[in-house]
Amino acid sequence: MKNKENMKKFYDTIAEKYDFIFSLSEVQKNFFKKYAVGENILDVGAATGNLSKFLKDEGFEVTSIDINEKLIGEAQKKGVDVKNMDMMKIDELEKFDTIINVGNTLPHLSNKDEIFLFLKKAYSQLENSGALVIQLINFYKFFVHQDMKSDFLGNLPLIQNEKVKFERFYYKNSDSNVIFKTILDNKFENEEILTNVNYFDFMKFFEKLNISDVKVFGSFDETEFIPEKSQPLIFVITKNK
Repeated sequence: MKNKENMKKFYDTIAEKYDFIFSLSEVQKNFFKKYAVGENILDVGAATGNLSKFLKDEGFEVTSIDINEKLIGEAQKKGVDVKNMDMMKIDELEKFDTIINVGNTLPHLSNKDEIFLFLKKAYSQLENSGALVIQLINFYKFFVHQDMKSDFLGNLPLIQNEKVKFERFYYKNSDSNVIFKTILDNKFENEEILTNVNYFDFMKFFEKLNISDVKVFGSFDETEFIPEKSQPLIFVITKNK
């Protein structure tokens, strides 16, 4: 419960500046134009609605869900209707041609069992030949290069422009999960626990679910994923008939 409160505090803090921190790049737009299939898309963890709006403008029918009211409010300012819904309840929705879960959303779930269950539900909610797109941070890279004398795992690149300064740091906790610490504009500090799930865990999940059609990338420009080097971890999963 405490970590859920910390997660809410984190997103509440960054909601108004979210678009200055996590803008949608042309590389990302081109990626989703290529890998979004069919007509109906579910955007899981839609946040302020940037990706949902882009996909709608591209002609897709988009259903968007998130659980943070402040992020949802920012999306509404753009005319994007984001439903307040827990990602673990997606099996209550209809089936979709494409389901998208990006922004390192999955590690916010409580443990690997929950992540596996979400993956199972998401795959079941796909129409035949549908696509599931998942993007998260490659935690394996940080753990494999960790200085064993310290709990510090490393940091993500500084995000700084005329509107915002956003610092992000990773530490290992006693359960070998990830403590995610952030500082916004040199004054707003937050900390939450993320589940340490990695590429090798997902390979086991896919095997258990008999999922075989999986593309793996190390960035949205489709570069090769290298476990020891890549920062993003991106899966494009196609549901075979």
